Amino acid sequence: MTSSTARRLEPETRRRQIIDAVRPLYLARPFNDISTAELAEAAGVARGLINHYFGSKRDLFIEVMRSSIRMPESELPDLSHLPLDERVRRTVEWILDAAETYGQAWVAVSGAANLHGSSDLQVVVDEADDHAARLTLDAIGLPDSPLLRARLRATASLFKSVCREWLVRGTLTRAEASDLLTDTVLLFATKEPS
Repeated sequence: MTSSTARRLEPETRRRQIIDAVRPLYLARPFNDISTAELAEAAGVARGLINHYFGSKRDLFIEVMRSSIRMPESELPDLSHLPLDERVRRTVEWILDAAETYGQAWVAVSGAANLHGSSDLQVVVDEADDHAARLTLDAIGLPDSPLLRARLRATASLFKSVCREWLVRGTLTRAEASDLLTDTVLLFATKEPS
């Protein structure tokens, strides 16, 4: 990058720009196959800025994964006037809309993130699953209790697998995915504790 094309950005803006620019590399190739030089080139920055903003290639990878697998917070309309089964169905549809919007890349990253085996990445996956459980409980109007949150966190892998079957493999229709996930969330949310 030459000094005539360099632009000074606010730190958070530059971090976001780097994350967005390198995400396609991490989606296309394994972590170990990508050099810091390639990351810098994709982001249009000097290699030193990768280390300056993220500390290491691994730390940048973690941030890309964090931003890629966290369920986006888009506004759901007020569902409180609806019966629970309809609140759950509309919430599942909201999640499927997000998966469809973010496409196969989100499904691939969210489903495969824990395959890298590193505990720092598993923390990111766990945080994203907990975040999704809290959003879901809020959307369906149930209390954020440790038991309900644990039950919904347990459905996270199923959501990712079902979305892969629907979006990547084409073995499920959206309607089939919605029915399966709605029934599962209803079961997990309403089952009485033993």
